Amino acid sequence: MTKYLDDNFKSLDHLETETEFYKLLATTCARVNDEHLIPTPSKDYYLSLKNTHHYLPFSLKIIDRRFYVLASAQPNSPIPAGSEILSINGRPVEDILNTLLPTIPSDGYIQTFNIRHLEDYSMTEEENLFDLNYPIFVEDTDAYRVEFTDIADRSKKKVATLTGLDEQTYKRFFYSRTKLTAPLEFKYLKKDIAYLRISSFLKWHRNRFKQDFTVLYDSVFTTLNLKHTKNLILDLRNNEGGDGTGEKLLTYLLTKPYKHFEAAELKFKGYAPVAEYLENGKDLLFADSLVNQTSTGMYQLKNKYMPLLGKQQPNATHYKGNLYVLINGASGSMAAVVANFLKGNGRAVFIGEESGGTMEGNTSHNIGRLVLPHTKIRVQIPLVKTTNALAFTKGRGVEPEYAVSPKIDDILKGADTELNFALDLISSKK
Repeated sequence: MTKYLDDNFKSLDHLETETEFYKLLATTCARVNDEHLIPTPSKDYYLSLKNTHHYLPFSLKIIDRRFYVLASAQPNSPIPAGSEILSINGRPVEDILNTLLPTIPSDGYIQTFNIRHLEDYSMTEEENLFDLNYPIFVEDTDAYRVEFTDIADRSKKKVATLTGLDEQTYKRFFYSRTKLTAPLEFKYLKKDIAYLRISSFLKWHRNRFKQDFTVLYDSVFTTLNLKHTKNLILDLRNNEGGDGTGEKLLTYLLTKPYKHFEAAELKFKGYAPVAEYLENGKDLLFADSLVNQTSTGMYQLKNKYMPLLGKQQPNATHYKGNLYVLINGASGSMAAVVANFLKGNGRAVFIGEESGGTMEGNTSHNIGRLVLPHTKIRVQIPLVKTTNALAFTKGRGVEPEYAVSPKIDDILKGADTELNFALDLISSKK
């Protein structure tokens, strides 16, 4: 990694556009393998998009590294929903994937996270990374020659040339594709099967729908216990993460006292070395009284600053029944934390695909917001590394006991493949 950074630094020997510099910066950040080290183009770059017509007029679903059209911006598109895209402007889909996947910051060696982030991966996302990164890393064009196979006849290849969307039309298309609903949904699917969907742990999302998770958790788990509910399905798919309400949820799902963090450490004390370049630099003070220096030169946070370093107790109304968890690559950050501890404590059966965050721990608790002085490119920089008190395989997320993913036909029909699998699994165990 040191040589990689040195070589990239040496390449900065001539003037570059912001876009060219961003390409270097983004691929370098992604190389670190940390989903919370996130670069973002400058505000001026986003303003410049108002004059472009480079957005693809359809959205994608990626299944087994193959591209399928999920929805089209135009009602009479020559490429119907469900069609498989084979190439765009002569570039095979596999080549496009190999270009775009290394541009996305993700934990460890997890690829499901990168792939889901090239789709509409969450109802709370602000942009689709295929739509953002394709013009930057592949080509900036306003016309697309698309080779595809129609869902009605996979044996024949077809070609259509499409005009790119302007930003205003694209924004309308983007926000029409995923409806923002309340982050927490609880219901009974059958008398002995309850379903709890949490689509984010984000404060603004809760506030938008006036949901108080503390109150809702008490209500949900009191109901589960009063009804002696045998089975609970927890749906964490497409949950980007959020705040400590995820860690609070664990106290209702784990049945025994547990240790959360093994360690929480950083490389400095006091203010960050680049505090003057951070928008929040003066807010990130790690006083001497909060840290202990280790033999490696790192600084270990004390329990009084990070209470999760101590022993955690289950809530008095914690759930004791059978737990099934639905996950995918877009189950990231705090959603991955929940999945990690349920998996590490042998508490649940997992269905879906590998989660988006590593089981060893993440870096989400203290973030510096860097703004580069000339380009104004923004970089979210994690400052604290946490290590979970769990057994883990380095660089991997939660691997499901049952690897299940939808086919394009399921999606077009509105069938929920993973949820249906969970229901069948529960029925088979009666």
